[in-house]
Amino acid sequence: MKKVTPVDIIIFIIFLSICIISFTLYTNVSGKPEVHVTIDDKEWVYDLSEDTTASFTGPIGDTTIEISNNRVHVHSSDCKNQICVTSGWIDEPGEWISCLPNDVFILIKGQQQIAQKEETDDISF
Repeated sequence: MKKVTPVDIIIFIIFLSICIISFTLYTNVSGKPEVHVTIDDKEWVYDLSEDTTASFTGPIGDTTIEISNNRVHVHSSDCKNQICVTSGWIDEPGEWISCLPNDVFILIKGQQQIAQKEETDDISF
C-alpha cells in the first residue's frame, strides 16, 4: 500500500473544491417556480403563479404559451406536427416542453414540491 503524499492531498482538495463550486453554481434553485422560455440564445422568465399568455417568434412562425392555475402549456404553434401542443400541461419543476421545429424550449425551474402524505408516488404504487 502506498502512502498518501502531499501532492495527493492537494489534488484531492482541488477536486473537492471544483465539485462544491459546480454544485453551488448549477443547483441555484429558487423557492418560487418559474417558467423559463428559451429561443436560440434568448431567455424569458415568467412567474408560474401569475396567469399570462405570451407569444414567441421562432424560425418557422409563432408559438404561444399559456400560464394558468400554476401550470403552463403550448396553446398554439406554427409547427407541422403540433407535438408541443398535444404534450399538455406541465406544473412541476424539472418538467419541460420543446417545440423542435420552432426552436422553443419551455422549462419549469424552482423548488420541488413535497408530496402530501395522502398522495401516491410512482415508487409505492
